[in-house]
Amino acid sequence: MGAEASPTNTTTSHGIVVGYDASPGARLALDWAVETARRDDRPLTLLHCVGLTMTPTFRAYDPGVHAHTYEELSRGVLSDAIEVASKQLSRKDVRPLSAVGNASAELVGVSAQADLLVTGSRGHGTISSGLLGSTSYAVTAHAHCPAVVVRGAAVVHAGPSHPVVVAFDDSKPAQTALQTAIQVAAAAEASLHIVSVDNVGGLEAWPETDTMLGREEVVETMHRQFEKTVLDVAEEARRAHPGLDVRTNIVAGAAGQAIAGYASDVSAGLIVMGSRGHGGFTGMLLGSVSHRVIHDAPCPVMVVR
Repeated sequence: MGAEASPTNTTTSHGIVVGYDASPGARLALDWAVETARRDDRPLTLLHCVGLTMTPTFRAYDPGVHAHTYEELSRGVLSDAIEVASKQLSRKDVRPLSAVGNASAELVGVSAQADLLVTGSRGHGTISSGLLGSTSYAVTAHAHCPAVVVRGAAVVHAGPSHPVVVAFDDSKPAQTALQTAIQVAAAAEASLHIVSVDNVGGLEAWPETDTMLGREEVVETMHRQFEKTVLDVAEEARRAHPGLDVRTNIVAGAAGQAIAGYASDVSAGLIVMGSRGHGGFTGMLLGSVSHRVIHDAPCPVMVVR
């Protein structure tokens, strides 16, 4: 079956969508998405985009004239991906789609009817020295559904040996991320690690407190309150999911690097986090901490809005 065109114009549920361009990063993303679709019993959509730079732009250009050529191009790129996916999923649950346009825009458009959007960390056409491909960054910033960037040299999945790590700071996006992480951990039979970054001790932001009487007592009180919040959240998760192994850890340092470092230490299978936590600028769709974690993570990262 050939690839279908105009994915952004359909109202059909796309299930799990993976951006695919046959690059090494996309192949890793495909493997991760296939296994997740199998585990969660969801359909899988394979989206290939023909970039605008590959199409003529002169005035008389008629896209319809080259529609067959674009379809053939996408069919060639997606054929191997379809074969890989069909080994674990029913062929009826594997749907190829093609589009002519910007990959980021097309993926974001499709995400409005998707359960999950998956990309590799870097695909064709990106600067090799970049820490994160522009497509992955744009998708995690603008997707209408949870978006996963598959990181690492090999595919790793959440499971009994690879916990789900969720970054928590009590912001609304973090609370949403926590609920998503609980669902993923339960489905994957993985432990859930709730990780928070405690920067209370860094009073550089409050220089006027340096000479305050009782400064140490104030800091200690804030530390205790911080720890209590994390423990209370963990206890709520245990009550809601009695069979779930829930652990907590409070780390220090630069938030993004600390979270990614913790995930590396525990051989995490997935990091889940909100797109923006406390302290983020309201005009930013992807906070600096989320961006840093995606850059440094040793495993796939799921960003939830």
